[in-house]
Amino acid sequence: MIATMLTGAVFAMPMVVGPPTSTDAPTVAERFEDVRRRFELPALAGFAMKAGEIVMIEAVGVRARGHDAPVTTDDRWHLGSCGKAMSATVLDQLVARGDLAWDTTIGEVFAEVDEIQPAWHDVTLRRLVRHRSGLPEDAREPLFALRSMPPETSLPDQRLELVRLVLARPPVETDGSKMRYSNFGYAIAAAMAERRIGRDWESMCRELLFEPLGMSDTGFGAPGSMTEIDQPRGHRNEMPIPPSPFADNPPAISAAGTIHSTMTDWSKFLAAHLDAARGEPGVFDAGRLQELQRPPDGGDYASGWMVVRRDWAKGPVLTHNGTNTLWYSVVWMAPSRDWVMAAVTNQGGPKAAQACDEVIGVLIGALERLEQAEALPLP
Repeated sequence: MIATMLTGAVFAMPMVVGPPTSTDAPTVAERFEDVRRRFELPALAGFAMKAGEIVMIEAVGVRARGHDAPVTTDDRWHLGSCGKAMSATVLDQLVARGDLAWDTTIGEVFAEVDEIQPAWHDVTLRRLVRHRSGLPEDAREPLFALRSMPPETSLPDQRLELVRLVLARPPVETDGSKMRYSNFGYAIAAAMAERRIGRDWESMCRELLFEPLGMSDTGFGAPGSMTEIDQPRGHRNEMPIPPSPFADNPPAISAAGTIHSTMTDWSKFLAAHLDAARGEPGVFDAGRLQELQRPPDGGDYASGWMVVRRDWAKGPVLTHNGTNTLWYSVVWMAPSRDWVMAAVTNQGGPKAAQACDEVIGVLIGALERLEQAEALPLP
């Protein structure tokens, strides 16, 4: 997985916090602030859901180092590769209406692109989103090429050029037997959708995902204004980076993870997947989303979700994390308990990952205590 800006997912077990031992136990916000200070982050935020509703949400710290503007629970956060599950959901909506099929191949869509090595022709859309296409870990050269393209080049044309660049080399293997995390796989999947539909990927995301779920505070790239600190800013080497083309990965690979969102908007998407995982009706067909959540036999990566088990979850857990090296996000979904926990920060790196995992532990402990309190008999 590359460490330019967009990296893949690193999955770690969150800390499990037990019930309080005294009536003076710190609040969730105080716990967040303690974590933020210990890991020296500009800001830290997170939320927990139960039965599809947010039951706790907190944000602590500042939008940018050296500035006083505090973060709020309504701010927008860069989700990185946590957006892959969103991209897979958009692709599935295209499949549902017959514009694509999960077994549509690269060769069928890009038959006239001579630069593509023949060994890629039989790779399917499903294999791309499961990271079983044979793509190696992401290389820097295609990203550099995208950066050097004229700014007026349309995003579909940029993605087509990415297809030419990436698929001009043969796959590492051709049978789909190994999971190799590759952001380019999602970018190529988006290019396939654009080629078939004749529209840009971003507009399809808005039509098929953001609008049906009421995600009006969700978009692409680094959030906020270049001139005002009206949203959190990602940090590089502890310096806040204003929104610009260099504050995120190239927009041509947006399907791999350039979405930003408020925590409330993100929760709407997560609630849809939680409902589906529990077999409950929702905006999207539950059976279709369940298929996105199901890894291939012998694997643990589905379509934008890693599927693992944790004792506290009492069953399978869907999880993912994301970072473009300036931000970090992580989500854990426990359908058996009807829980979702998510954490975000406006800084990348190991400290960010460790802090967010601690926040997940804080939220797990808070949900445990909430359920214990609900189980107590009324006086």
